[in-house]
Amino acid sequence: MYLKKLSLTNFKNYTQADLEFSPKINCIVGNNGVGKTNILDAIHYLSLTKSFFNSIDSASIRHDEDFFIIQGLFVKDGEEDNIFCSFHRQKQKMLKRNGKEYGRLSDHVGRYPVVMISPADNAS
Repeated sequence: MYLKKLSLTNFKNYTQADLEFSPKINCIVGNNGVGKTNILDAIHYLSLTKSFFNSIDSASIRHDEDFFIIQGLFVKDGEEDNIFCSFHRQKQKMLKRNGKEYGRLSDHVGRYPVVMISPADNAS
């Protein structure tokens, strides 16, 4: 399984971003503060329906905007799944798989497993 495409709208420091990934190894590089970790957090959202860093969804909306949208195309066993996640300040979070909205977000968790490793995990 791998994430083939990722699209961000008003997510954290991104107004708009469209990224494509390799099925092999991908490296995200850049200066401090350009949004590398925000890309990882967007992937976390698509997999586990929430941010790794903040339990308040509105904290992931770009400054002065009302909503964010994260879209990803996962490839698993040769099948493509389009995952859509959005949050609006005045509404509930919405998650869709291939255009069909989940009744419960928990029905999605576990479908695309991820592991987030942080410098804070260092057990010296």
